[in-house]
Amino acid sequence: MTGDEEQARRVVLDAAREFNGGRYFEAHEVLEEALDDVPDALWPLFLGLIQVAVGYHKLASGFDGAARMLEIGLEKLAPLPDDVLGIALGALRARAAADLTQLRSGGAERIDLHGAPPRLLPSG
Repeated sequence: MTGDEEQARRVVLDAAREFNGGRYFEAHEVLEEALDDVPDALWPLFLGLIQVAVGYHKLASGFDGAARMLEIGLEKLAPLPDDVLGIALGALRARAAADLTQLRSGGAERIDLHGAPPRLLPSG
């Protein structure tokens, strides 16, 4: 892993702490603040994670637009491998896709953000 990739990994892990604590807006802020230093090759990862975090923030807060943010975030994350920077991206994509399906079918109330929240976990 290059120095830039290691720095990006540290940022993603910092964002994961916020995300996994249900602080989706704060996770988005951590990622957004680092964008100026992110290598071009990692921009899709960072933008996708930002949009997914915003989608969950909107869902948790009852704001409109959660489905759209999850959708565009998933589009950016789709071509990436399941393990990026040591993060289990495949698991997050699967959860976000399932939640997006629920939202599209009008089932927002069936998405459990408290008892079984989405997680951004280390791979392996």
